[in-house]
Amino acid sequence: MVKGDDLFLIRLEANEISWWEYARNVSPVSRPPQYLTYWSFLKNRGKLPRRLVKEAEWRMEARRKGLLDT
Repeated sequence: MVKGDDLFLIRLEANEISWWEYARNVSPVSRPPQYLTYWSFLKNRGKLPRRLVKEAEWRMEARRKGLLDT
């Protein structure tokens, strides 16, 4: 995942942005399968495995500390 992708996933899970804004900024290849399309997002909203969000938060923290290059 790209740096921005993690941030958008975290913000989507926190209900700070809509799925449409998420889709405009994150390529379909980088999205979790549960959020690949708008309809799958509606069906799976709130059911995304917490592990995916925690991994995104870890990657953002590692980038901030300079431990992760990409």
